[in-house]
Amino acid sequence: MATMITLAEYLGRRLRQAGVGHLFGVPGDFNLTLLDHLTQVPGLAWVGSPNELGAGYAADAYARSRGLAVLVTTYGVGELSALNAVAGSAAEDVPVVHIAGSPATTAVAARRLVHHTLADGVFDRFARAYAEVTVHQETLTADRPTEQIDAVLSAALTHSRPAYLSIPSDLATLPVDPAPLAHPLPRAPRTSRPTTNAEGMIPSADGQPEGMIPSAGGQAEGMIPSVDGEPEGTIPSAGVASGAEVAAFAAAIWRLVDGAERPVIVAGHLVARFGLKDLLKSAQVPIVTTLAAKGVVDEGDPLYYGDYAGTMVDESTAELVRDADLVLELGTVATDVLSGFFTHRVVDDQVVMVGATSATIGTGDEHQVHFADAVRVLVDLLGGKRFRLPQREPAPASPAVAPERALTQEALWATVQAWLPGGTAVLADTGTSFWGAVSLRFPADTVFVGQPIWNSIGYALPAVLGQGLADPGRRPVLFIGDGAAQMTMQELSTIAAAGLAPIIVLLNNEGYTIERALQSPDAGYNDIAAWDWGALVGALAGPKADYRRAHTAAELREALDAAAEATETLSVVEVVLDRYDAPPLLRALAARNSGGAE
Repeated sequence: MATMITLAEYLGRRLRQAGVGHLFGVPGDFNLTLLDHLTQVPGLAWVGSPNELGAGYAADAYARSRGLAVLVTTYGVGELSALNAVAGSAAEDVPVVHIAGSPATTAVAARRLVHHTLADGVFDRFARAYAEVTVHQETLTADRPTEQIDAVLSAALTHSRPAYLSIPSDLATLPVDPAPLAHPLPRAPRTSRPTTNAEGMIPSADGQPEGMIPSAGGQAEGMIPSVDGEPEGTIPSAGVASGAEVAAFAAAIWRLVDGAERPVIVAGHLVARFGLKDLLKSAQVPIVTTLAAKGVVDEGDPLYYGDYAGTMVDESTAELVRDADLVLELGTVATDVLSGFFTHRVVDDQVVMVGATSATIGTGDEHQVHFADAVRVLVDLLGGKRFRLPQREPAPASPAVAPERALTQEALWATVQAWLPGGTAVLADTGTSFWGAVSLRFPADTVFVGQPIWNSIGYALPAVLGQGLADPGRRPVLFIGDGAAQMTMQELSTIAAAGLAPIIVLLNNEGYTIERALQSPDAGYNDIAAWDWGALVGALAGPKADYRRAHTAAELREALDAAAEATETLSVVEVVLDRYDAPPLLRALAARNSGGAE
């Protein structure tokens, strides 16, 4: 008889195989037994947060870097606190697996009136809420728990979307067979919005649970041994499509590629999510990036032609896309903000749209191919041709800055542009911080983290925690406004406790300047209470943190230089700005928005 292991150990070892090394969350009585055993799995470290929302934001940033993250909460009160963060991960196509410790199966069967419920004996309402923002949901049962775990992880990885796993407290130590661990996580079948039965399982046409597809040939492709002996990165290179479907897509796209003379790639956020940014350059065609994918291509690369958001950001990139005879939209989404309020090139017969699990050529049929497979096909076909590269527009010069005058938004970002070192992770919160940061021309090897689709203010500060732990060799540089920081500032204590040393530039403009730019600049609801940021930094991060305040460009540059030299110190630079001043791109957005998106 095979040696059995606990369900928690099985889950932990599967997570290690997928490259997960940290568990973000908040403990609660329904997840304590799970955590007792899960945290004993070699290579998994617990990262506790002051609240579930911050933990969810941290997990989101971790997943963007590592390819998968885990958020652990308790039932009801915990999972609902995290719902905003998980919804943001869904909007931004980030594979976060939310694990909720839930009441015991005996309590559910007896419809007991337990705490963290509405005291009505109904236990599935929160799982039903999560069905709206996750690609796959499972509530574990005793008869097939390892299959359910694999289905959830595979769905998150295949679709690059959040998935939901509810683990009853009395099943955490259930003995299970570890044999499936010898095989790689399979790709999940394609689904646009799965339906679930009462147990949170996706039913098949014959009534049997689905959610798993064996890898091609059953071989573990692309597996990287980890230091503790567990295989990592066990996703097979083949996608959800069969070889015939990939071949059919290649045959269908060849006519467009063969006739193209002026192709362009519009790189979207899925390029980074699926780790394919280095592959794009093999096509040897011009690349523009959406604002959600800024930094996917080094901005000094000869193939980089700028950021694209319709005509709102850069007229030269808009013209390049408009005049192209083949536009490859790779993992893009045309929201109001990302499309420059719908001034982008709409789909026509020369536009190819590639999503996570399907691709559409022009206005024709949808091909069921995985993103990675479709991109490889396109790069291979384009790489077999030679295209004349158009002349690139030179980067605009930074405006002159008066070092001793009061800081303006223009002077702030010009100073940052002159200072920003390469090899960092730039994080920018929604608002003036985001629109100032995306106007920068990033130095080589810069990772950018923003949330331009979901736009939840306060996201980026906890995101520093996830980014810093996922990629410890890359120092985070955060730009965040005072209004956003008031949402999640307590996560600074977790960042300090984790030993991270980010540089945090806090824009103090006395409230919600982005809302002032959009509408009613003098309305009282755009004001916030004044905080003593220096005292708060000391209280949350301790005496080893460095805090400085800058009123002028000279003071800002001095503070940034000092922070860059103190590589082991958490540094906060408060920048004092006028409450009505906004970066040029934000003013352009406000002009197009005209007080509210239609």
